[in-house]
Amino acid sequence: MDSKKREGSTDEEKLFQLTRDEDYGYEFYPGRGRNVESNKEPTRWKWLQGRQNFGKLNCLQNVDWCYHQDPVVKLISGALKEYGCKVNPMRHISCEECTGRVNGGYDPETNQVVVCHNASSNRKMCCNVLAHELIHAFDFCRAKIDFKNIDHLACTEIRAANFMHCSFLSAWSADEASLFGRIKKQHQACVKNKAFLSVMTVRNVSKEDAMDAVNRVFDRCYADLTPMGRIPRRRSHDGDRCYSEGYLFGYTGTNS
Repeated sequence: MDSKKREGSTDEEKLFQLTRDEDYGYEFYPGRGRNVESNKEPTRWKWLQGRQNFGKLNCLQNVDWCYHQDPVVKLISGALKEYGCKVNPMRHISCEECTGRVNGGYDPETNQVVVCHNASSNRKMCCNVLAHELIHAFDFCRAKIDFKNIDHLACTEIRAANFMHCSFLSAWSADEASLFGRIKKQHQACVKNKAFLSVMTVRNVSKEDAMDAVNRVFDRCYADLTPMGRIPRRRSHDGDRCYSEGYLFGYTGTNS
């Protein structure tokens, strides 16, 4: 990836240097976007090709388990079906090798969730990636968001981070209002930072533009808990609770 040099930039800043062309994150997915033509030549190393095939097979097995067993993935899939966007795993979920620092992605041009089998090799991570990207698919289905609109992108990244990446501490249930407020602020800061990093990864924009977009839409998008109904806590049964409550909205039942 061509990038513009910045004097005195740190290693972290170099990850987000502006590129000459806007590619909307497709640089991380060699088999997608304008990368397809330049990546048709097969690898010269058969042992590497075999390793990639093993990784893909493992990913496909994990995806199948997550789709049928993970309560959060099942809930979001059911919500997509309720909104008229039924998920067919063979059509809408793809295990691929990715580059850079991504674990997965959502491609609105093909309406496919990508799970990076070289970065999401264990089942738990696969389920988390799948749920995160299915939130983007849900937002695309429900709200017809435009991923090229930075405010729309920031909103769906806020929602995915809220559900899948940032968790309230166990002290969230404490009675002290001051503690409640402090933990809530910490959680919001986590969501903002994760969404900011995601926008910076996908879009060719400055840090200021990315953070401005996150701040503009934060309150509204942070408060939108559809289809989960709550913010799941880590190491809890909240995912199961979300799924069990989904029948109230017609989300849960069978994925078929």
